[in-house]
Amino acid sequence: MPDSIQTWPKQELLISYAQLAVYTSGLPNPYPEWTDRHLRQGFAWRPGSVSFAALDDVRSEIVVSFGARKPVPDGEAVREISVPFPVKGAGGITVGSILSRSCHYEIPAGSYELLFRAVPLEIPEPGAPKFRYLLHFTPNAQPEARILKWDEALSPMLPLLMEAEPAV
Repeated sequence: MPDSIQTWPKQELLISYAQLAVYTSGLPNPYPEWTDRHLRQGFAWRPGSVSFAALDDVRSEIVVSFGARKPVPDGEAVREISVPFPVKGAGGITVGSILSRSCHYEIPAGSYELLFRAVPLEIPEPGAPKFRYLLHFTPNAQPEARILKWDEALSPMLPLLMEAEPAV
């Protein structure tokens, strides 16, 4: 596998219900039922689906990347969470928010550490995206869930809760 990072073109999504979801394409009911504990840790995970707590319900930039090495640290990030994310088959993954459109990405089948990074943006003009969310897939045979950086909105409890029910 090459050492470089593949980055797809930046997308804009309107975040709704304060969550950004990443899920196996075609997964039925990909969004979770959030519990108080999920809210405290900033994500709700189950095999094939993870939803991250967004910073606000606004238009946001989404950057998806893939590579054998992790992206350079970003000092502007206020939240960083890493979770296991297996990609099965050739269906790839989908990124979306409940009332927004979704974007499809061809991530090869494999076991990954998925890094979620939330970065507030300076707003140069009205209507411009207010946040950037980075989603980076690093191949990893033994990925673990970790909260690497959190803001005052989170108050995680250990061990992290790695079970969520699908919303219906």
